[in-house]
Amino acid sequence: MMTKSRLALLGGAALLAAAAAVPAFAQPGPGAGPGRGQGGFAAGEAFARADANNDGRVTLEEGRAWLRARFAEVDTNRDGGVTIEEFRAFAQARMGGRTPPAEAQGRAEQRGQGMFRALDANSDGRVTFEEMQPFAEAMFRARDTNGDGALTRQEAMPRRGSHQHRGPGMGPGGERRGPPAGAPAQPPAGQSN
Repeated sequence: MMTKSRLALLGGAALLAAAAAVPAFAQPGPGAGPGRGQGGFAAGEAFARADANNDGRVTLEEGRAWLRARFAEVDTNRDGGVTIEEFRAFAQARMGGRTPPAEAQGRAEQRGQGMFRALDANSDGRVTFEEMQPFAEAMFRARDTNGDGALTRQEAMPRRGSHQHRGPGMGPGGERRGPPAGAPAQPPAGQSN
């Protein structure tokens, strides 16, 4: 089964050389051993491999070339489409024999299948590079916060705060909303204590 981070790379890989998270694709390229690149695309070798001219930035074209190479790696039968089975086999091989807890496997499987269905635009059970490309380019643009057409490692870093559990009174980035902790609650307008 795939881990949460590995599934993130199928969709994350689609993030085109940057963004974060579809784990199997965000792993280092050929020659890297299992378990490498666990910090995601930006933290691992994958960013350096995608940065073809070594300028510390990944352009859309560099990202597209990197993604195409990762796609070819997963498409083991070379038919131009990746099935969920090919993706699972790739992810399992990258895990190097490690097995995550059953609960994590179940969540990862659900997320992976959902991402796969979202990418499989024609619902034929295969994701082609052409089907993945619009999503990848959209994710690239979303990560390119300064709009310069290239991603830095910082821009490619996963935005962990937006996926973490939020408790009561917490906003999407983990920031506190409402009165400061320990402050007395204010009664609704028009009511008194």
